[in-house]
Parts: sequence; structure tokens; C-alpha cells
Amino acid sequence: METAYRYCLMLRMIPREPRKIDTRTIQQKIEAEYGEDISLRSIQRDLNSLSAVFPLVTDNRKPAGWSWKHDAPGLDIPHMDPVTALSFVMVKEFLASAMPPAVVRNIESHFSQAQSILSETSRSWPDKIGLLSRSQPLNPPQIDTVVFDMVYDGLLRGKRFSAEYRRRGENSLESYTVNPLGIVLLDSVIYLVCTLWDYNQPKDIKQLALHRIVSAEKTDEDGLIPEGFNLKTYIDSGAFSYVQSQETLRLSVLFDRSVALHLQETPLSQDQTITDIDTDTVRVQATVLDTAQLRWWLLGFGDKIEVEGPDFLREEFRAVSEKMAERYGTRRQLSLS
Repeated sequence: METAYRYCLMLRMIPREPRKIDTRTIQQKIEAEYGEDISLRSIQRDLNSLSAVFPLVTDNRKPAGWSWKHDAPGLDIPHMDPVTALSFVMVKEFLASAMPPAVVRNIESHFSQAQSILSETSRSWPDKIGLLSRSQPLNPPQIDTVVFDMVYDGLLRGKRFSAEYRRRGENSLESYTVNPLGIVLLDSVIYLVCTLWDYNQPKDIKQLALHRIVSAEKTDEDGLIPEGFNLKTYIDSGAFSYVQSQETLRLSVLFDRSVALHLQETPLSQDQTITDIDTDTVRVQATVLDTAQLRWWLLGFGDKIEVEGPDFLREEFRAVSEKMAERYGTRRQLSLS
């Protein structure tokens, strides 16, 4: 193995403080992953040479543990280009709130380097990126940083953890043993998909809002995973859309033409059809999941739509319309003063 190539491999293996890797582990990784025999003495000699050039530190134990200094600049081979730098900045701007603090700390040097590269390229770059949501913007709830780290640690290691959880609207705490399965970011709220205690069937899967976990403590017990569980499949099943029934429905809705234009580019389903009714109206038909989210979405169009079918959904919207008319009618007059 060429010396320069070995140097690159070793530099990439070394973590940032406070984590570290010992020379024996480096030796085992090189032998296992690259099929090269190398002595501990050679590795130590290489690391001593590298530490004269790069900001590396050792604990001087036997075998010695090595780390990058916590404030060392990121090592990029090849050099980070402006497009990659923009990607890092967007991750920090839009996704950092969903990442565990420990992860953010570990890649903070990359964020700083990205900021520096973009500043050299264009000082006006912050004015060129925006993030919008079609839902009402809400401030994210506060999550305890220790809880954040504990949850993500358990998820990444496949270990269960104990937690104190406050259910929505309640003051008392409940004690759970949690088997973490996945993380879902829904608008401004982060949810942990999991099972509790020794329950391990698909029907036992729960969703815990991270901001309601008051405390968490790691364990070394392996977490339980329901047979065949897949996070994407779970999400696609409508788990976060509040499924009303296990059956799909054939939706038929009359839309004002102007508000249906976006459905030509972002259809409701693969089998969606849009049919002209007159100059102002189109009929949109699609096979969709029967969810509460579907109802909220349709209600958001107000008087710009009319639900035609299925019959039970049309009846629901008729009843809602009557209740809304009553609220805005003569039932009561509220003072705005």
C-alpha cells in the first residue's frame, strides 16, 4: 500500500475530540477493509509524522488513542466546491433542528468551512435561499438537548432506553421502556417511531413527540424491531395522516379551475384525472388514502371546491358546512372589541 494512500485512510478514520480511535483498531480496520498487513509500530510512526502536519492529538496510552482537535478544520479530499458548500449551509439552515446536537457538533467545522467558501464566492448568498411551507408556520417546540442525544444514540446503536413522557394536555409523567425504530420530522415537530416495553408487533408501533420526553436514560439492552418493519413503508401507509379506514377511496371533487392548476404538476395519485366541466370548473378524480389529512387539505380550499364523492365524504362535508354556516350566522354575535 502506497504511503500517501495509507495516510489518507488513517486521517479519515480518526474522529474529532472527545472521541478517539486507538492504533490497534486502525490496524484492524486497514487489515479487514483493505487486506493489508501493517504493524502497530508502523501505524504509530505514521501517526507521529501526520501529527506534525495536521492538528492531531494523542492520549499517550498503550495502545495510543488518537483524535482530531475539536476545533480542527475539516479535511476535504477533494476541496469543497461552492455547490457542495451551499448544500452544507442548507443542511444547517433547514435540517439542523432535526439533528442531534452531538452530530451537529461533529460536523460544525464543515459548516464553518462552507460558510467561508460561500462568502468568498458571493457575499449575498444568504439572500438567494428560502424555505417555505404551505401550512401555517409554527415555532418549533423546545427539546431537551440531553434527551435529544439519548434518543438518537439509542436509535443509531439499536438500543432501547428508558424515558419519562408527558402526554399532550396532561401534567403527570409516564415511565416507558422505549424501542426506537425511526425519526420523522413533520412540519415543526420531531416524532420518534417506536414500540414500548416488550411489545413487538406492527400493531404496537407508537409515535412519541420528542419535546414531550422529559428525561431519557440509555441502556445496553438491544431494542426490539417488529418483523418486517420498514420506516418508509410505515409512513406510506398513512401512519402520520391519521388514517380513517384501511380502504382507499375514489375521490371526486369539483375545483375552481384556478386552484386546481397545481394538481397538474403535483398529482394526488398515479391514476389522477382532471376533466373540464366548463370554463371555470374542473373535476379531479383520484384514488387516495382515507385520512384526516385529506379532509384538512380539502377544507383549506373553502368555497373553491365541492366534494362529489364518495357519498359518505360528501355527507361529512355537507354536515361541516352546515356547522360552519351556523357559527358564522345568527347563532351568536361575538364582540371584536
